[in-house]
Amino acid sequence: MSESHDLNLRTLLWIAIPVLLLLILQYRIWFDDSGVIATRALQQKITRLHEDNEVQQSENDALLAEVGDLRSGTSLLEEKAREELGLIRKGETFILFVDPEPAGRP
Repeated sequence: MSESHDLNLRTLLWIAIPVLLLLILQYRIWFDDSGVIATRALQQKITRLHEDNEVQQSENDALLAEVGDLRSGTSLLEEKAREELGLIRKGETFILFVDPEPAGRP
């Protein structure tokens, strides 16, 4: 009886140890910091950062083009002064159109 009990225990160990090692390996593959799930999350984050960088780069390109226009000529400078600062030339008349307030408002 003791011999068959030892044989069953050995068989159980020969099965349990590889299964346990397989479970540990699967955990590390899927859930560890360098596993599949973490890698996918990092890839998504990298994709979002690349998209943000592209948006920032296009804004930077537009600003650089505007700086180049401001340095090269006076037409954009004059346009900015008129639109943003409300400046006018000598001899020009400034006319401000104001929308009337809706009836019933005090």
